[in-house]
Amino acid sequence: MKRTTLKQLAAFCGGEYLGSHPRRTVNAVVTDSRKAVRGGAFLALKGENFDGHAFVAKALDGGAVCAVVDDAAGARDGKYGDNAILVKDTLSAYADIAAGVMARDFPKTRRIAVTGSVGKTSTKELTHAVLASAFRAEKTKANHNNEVGLPQTVLALPADTEIFVAEMGMRGFGQIRYLENIVHPEAAIITTIGNAHLELLGSRENILRAKMEVCLGGARLPADKPFRLIVNGDCDLMKDRAALRAIAAEYGCDNIEIITFGQDAACDYRATEVISGEHGINYLLISREGNCHVDLPLPGEHNVYNSMAAIAAGALFGIAPEDAAEAMRRYAEENSGVNSLRQRTVRLAGGRLTLMDDAYNAGPESMPASLKVMAGFTADRHIAALGDMVELGPKSPEFHKEVGRTAAAQCDAIFTVGEKARDYVTGFKAAAVKNAAKSAQSFDTTDAAYAAVKEYIDREFAAGRTVAILVKGSHIMHMGRISARLEEDFK
Repeated sequence: MKRTTLKQLAAFCGGEYLGSHPRRTVNAVVTDSRKAVRGGAFLALKGENFDGHAFVAKALDGGAVCAVVDDAAGARDGKYGDNAILVKDTLSAYADIAAGVMARDFPKTRRIAVTGSVGKTSTKELTHAVLASAFRAEKTKANHNNEVGLPQTVLALPADTEIFVAEMGMRGFGQIRYLENIVHPEAAIITTIGNAHLELLGSRENILRAKMEVCLGGARLPADKPFRLIVNGDCDLMKDRAALRAIAAEYGCDNIEIITFGQDAACDYRATEVISGEHGINYLLISREGNCHVDLPLPGEHNVYNSMAAIAAGALFGIAPEDAAEAMRRYAEENSGVNSLRQRTVRLAGGRLTLMDDAYNAGPESMPASLKVMAGFTADRHIAALGDMVELGPKSPEFHKEVGRTAAAQCDAIFTVGEKARDYVTGFKAAAVKNAAKSAQSFDTTDAAYAAVKEYIDREFAAGRTVAILVKGSHIMHMGRISARLEEDFK
């Protein structure tokens, strides 16, 4: 962030500067008092289990120039130093500051958003890889796709950024609107509309409407410049372009170009002759820019869709499909081919154990996709450790049973963690009723599940067999603990 006066910082967030040195400057906005705050502004965020106001004194002692707070009484009494900026809500202020910096410091930077129920992070990574092959491109790091992570990313963007790829997550209405208002994208990708967040939104149609908030920025574009929306043309809710235009118009985006990717013949970017295996994907892409073969060391048919979305995004910025494919191939190879931010494949025990660690998140769409990828690994036995899927609403039991039925077709055994995950076992046993060799067990904790998993693997190793295992579940289930112990015990 460029140096910003306290007066300007307050103006960005509609705050009241309570000090007497409005021309003093800050070079950063920090929300963690444990990190370097010297010369910066400390913004006191609040959460369920913390209140940043309690750490203002520490931040000021550490060299912070001022504090951004929403405790009016404390601020006016001088509790937060003599340079406090008082705001109505510090979280909203964080977004407003980021939006102000984005508008002031990056007026020529082009911006594209990535959202969707499944595949956001992988698509963001591939899109960035494509764009970074021709531009100085930046992206949201790690899981910084929310109301805290996105402002943090924006405030740390290098001054020479030409394109910014912003991943946007959401759980309900208004959250994409919040994030979109920071970035003001000129284009967006919606990967697919699944069943995640049904508990809050009630229907997939509502999930689509919430995701379509990403089009709000279309109203800000010049009249002769359409907002470009790249969507999964194989998704039932996104096939109807007229319906998408109607939703966009409700958000003030009247000039919109809809670009589709998928395997349906009507898609603008269409994958044919698809081959998907343990070592990657291969397909012939048919597009309006021309046809080319795409060969990537990224396993799983879902990466066919993720890569097509990235190719379509690259085309918006003048990058040819074959050049986009080459950029993604280099990215994949540099990330060990099968490794990505949230999904890792690790060979352990001298190659006898293949671990697919996909423990960051889970939903009714991503679970079957990951099971299918794992089942394609070369091994004598295929097993899975699966945790609850959350926020699925009243249909949650059936979603879990359906995943269990899918697992029965892909796995020799499953080990589940959590109350909801017991329905995996119900579905698994119903589908595998005629196959006594298949087994499914439920556990309350990751420790108990891991003990059973290790016993199974040790037994298979003793018999001279190799094993492939998928570890996956919603983030709150901490299934990564099983992955970590596997890596420790079988390194």
